[in-house]
Amino acid sequence: MKKGLQLFLSVFVFYYQVFSQNYIDSPLSNRFGIGFTFSGGANFHSANFKGVNFPNIPSCCPRFETGFGLNYNFGSKIIFPFSESFGLLFQIGYENLGATLLKREKEYFSTQAQEGVWGEFEHSVKSNLNSIFGDLSFSYRLTPQFVLSIGPSVNFLLKHTFEQKEEIVSPSYGVFAVEKTRVRNQTSGEIPNVNKLLYGLKFGLRYFLPINANSTLFFVPGLQCKIGFNNIDQDEWKPYSFAAGISFVYAPRKEKKIAPPPPPPITPPLPDLPTPPTEPTLEASITAVSLDERGNERSVILLKVEEFLSTKMYPLLGYIFFDENSSEIPRRYKRLKPEETKDFTIKKLYGLPTLDIYYEILNVIGKRVSQYPQAELTIIGYNSDEGLEKGNIRLSQMRAESVRNYLTEVWKIPPERIKVSAKNLPDKPSNPNDPDGIVENRRVEIYANIPQIFEPLVVEDTLREVNPPKFRFKPVVKTPIGIDRWQLVTSQTNGVLKVFEGKGDIPKAIEWDIAWEQHSVPKLDEPLKYKLIVIDKDQKKWESQTLELPVEILTIEKKIVEQVADKMIDRFSLILFDFGQYEVTGENLKIASIAKKRIRPSSTVKIEGYTDRIGDESTNLVLSQRRALSTARVLGVDPKFAVGLGESKLLYDNYLPEGRFYCRTVNIEIVTPIE
Repeated sequence: MKKGLQLFLSVFVFYYQVFSQNYIDSPLSNRFGIGFTFSGGANFHSANFKGVNFPNIPSCCPRFETGFGLNYNFGSKIIFPFSESFGLLFQIGYENLGATLLKREKEYFSTQAQEGVWGEFEHSVKSNLNSIFGDLSFSYRLTPQFVLSIGPSVNFLLKHTFEQKEEIVSPSYGVFAVEKTRVRNQTSGEIPNVNKLLYGLKFGLRYFLPINANSTLFFVPGLQCKIGFNNIDQDEWKPYSFAAGISFVYAPRKEKKIAPPPPPPITPPLPDLPTPPTEPTLEASITAVSLDERGNERSVILLKVEEFLSTKMYPLLGYIFFDENSSEIPRRYKRLKPEETKDFTIKKLYGLPTLDIYYEILNVIGKRVSQYPQAELTIIGYNSDEGLEKGNIRLSQMRAESVRNYLTEVWKIPPERIKVSAKNLPDKPSNPNDPDGIVENRRVEIYANIPQIFEPLVVEDTLREVNPPKFRFKPVVKTPIGIDRWQLVTSQTNGVLKVFEGKGDIPKAIEWDIAWEQHSVPKLDEPLKYKLIVIDKDQKKWESQTLELPVEILTIEKKIVEQVADKMIDRFSLILFDFGQYEVTGENLKIASIAKKRIRPSSTVKIEGYTDRIGDESTNLVLSQRRALSTARVLGVDPKFAVGLGESKLLYDNYLPEGRFYCRTVNIEIVTPIE
């Protein structure tokens, strides 16, 4: 036995070393595997013998025929593949084959009364058959993961005992006449004339599921059925079993060491031959074209910039938006240190983009409240009433307190001038059935008892109109290893005007709507320069040639000197439209009234309504048109000058709740000739 085991282990090690090195990075079907398995099911015994066939063991049973029991087994397995489809599966382990044979017999019972009754006996033989099993199956791979196996199976019995008895099942009363009990012939012991070596045929079906990244460890559920060929003893008594179970199999991959190729022969360089130039691994270039109103490309000959006197009104949104389940003021809101507040002025915000002004809202409020001693604030915290924030009034309270603490600690506003409260959803919530609406409801709303606190910023400034108003840059990059990051830089001698940047592949076209970005419009009467900077995945940097666009600026002073006809351009924006609403009310009505006073008989008025991205596109188009027409009625302007653009042009970043609020707007442009 010991020598046989040593021989088996030697063959096992040899086979593993040879096979695993011949199938490098092979599929599962070509890999050697080892594992362990356990399963459970049912044993079925087929019999054809009388109880009296057990020598010296009394039994009245006419004949035992069938029996059932619990099957369970566990052990280890080894997989030896031959090819992509065929292989051998060897298993060894422990298995229970026991079952209970039952036979019921009817009989007429007499009683002390005149009439007898029919009764029923139950004869039973419970076998305990614990064994060591060994299987050697041929396997066939139906698919890369489904495997069918069939082969001989052997069980060597370690325990082969029985327990027999006869019991009255019915009626519920009465006893055997001799024994005076309801049970008789109750015996136990080893099964006489037992065959300790049982053999049969086993069928199996398994499914291999990889459970790690490199597919070397597998979880294998499966089914198996075993048919017994020989009898448990000298009578007709055969075992069968059916079980379901799981296995864990390890099928390793092993890298094969491949000898490096021999070095190429050294060839001396040919004399007097020039060395060919090295091809660059990264090249980048860029061109620019303009776009007309229909989006058609045009060549750029000259970029014209004309200055106009302008009044622009920036409405203030008194909302602070918070991250999910958080009461911390997000970092995009500009916060000062207490010692920095004395240098803060509203004029520092002039010329900034709209959202950049909005991010200073806490400082604008702090500055104005400190200037008006009679001013008092009401701060109301809300939550989305969804998910983690469902019914969380405490979170709403903490959000309101975060805003109050900033104003009291940084701007030194007395706490008694600030009232704090909390609710779940806002009184006028955004759509709670839309993900964007849910985000917008995570906010704090700030109100003041005097209008001066939230008055729009009115900026008397210089407006620069650009013609052409829109550009398209067309980059070309050649690199065999890919782009890590890139930048498109536009500048004049006074500094950078606009930077476009990104990671990964560069887009085929980069569009610049320069007319909407006043802070990026050239201010010098000199060429606008632009170049492309690319860094590949090896961190090699390449800059394109710097190109120029001619710029001509017609300043206000130049128009005065040359007596060129000029005009005043006033721009107003209405915001704070309630979600899905279009009537001009509240603060919007005040702004519209101011705009109406700037309209002269010679003025040209343009009214454009917009929406955010929430909701259906066609519905938003109608909503924006209604907002524009409602504004035209308030201004007393012919409705033909009012147009709704819906979400066709999103003015601000709609991934941010404040960007969506500022998109729910009507822009009013009043152009008045200067005589």
